[in-house]
Amino acid sequence: MTDDPRPQLPYKPSPDECCGGGCAPCVLETYEDERSEYHGRMVEWYGRNPPCQPPLDDAHVRTRLVLDTNVSLDLFVFRDPRCSSLSRMLRDGECEAVMRVDCREEYLRVLAYPQLKLSPLRRVNAIEAFDALYRFVGTAELSETVVAKLPACDDPDDQKFLELALQSHADVLLSRDKAVLELAGQVQRAGLFTIATPQDWLARDAPQKS
Repeated sequence: MTDDPRPQLPYKPSPDECCGGGCAPCVLETYEDERSEYHGRMVEWYGRNPPCQPPLDDAHVRTRLVLDTNVSLDLFVFRDPRCSSLSRMLRDGECEAVMRVDCREEYLRVLAYPQLKLSPLRRVNAIEAFDALYRFVGTAELSETVVAKLPACDDPDDQKFLELALQSHADVLLSRDKAVLELAGQVQRAGLFTIATPQDWLARDAPQKS
């Protein structure tokens, strides 16, 4: 039995359980409050319980992608139509996207930014969509020799996505971050992986559906 059980949905009263007498609070209003609290608890629970999956197969045959936080937001929060074909390719298994727990933690932090104005329900939906499409890998201790192959990103928060791409033998790191994109030439000359925006990769290099 887990020490951190998943929160349970509150009981949903039927419309005829409201007596119509103007009770304060009404059972239907109470349910809406409890439902909002439930989604808030689910956000917290997901933060404590990242997905657990079997190890990646290094002999992968599909194109393996790493997506940074901005691209994940485009996919799962903003539903950017420019990324619709990427979303379909991931759902259909034409390529696979990998993620690491520390990268996921950044995504969850960003979902809580007040400027996004996301309700607890929208945050839950964005987390569930994210977790459903990614394969998760462990946070490996990379040797100094391996890390030395990577250029240092001007934004230290983005270095973990470069490390994940190297660690998981990814083919492509998709990003809209200028500091990451500026490293594309160095990384490619080192024979490591490709760095591109989703739009450029989809237009030029994405695998074509047969």
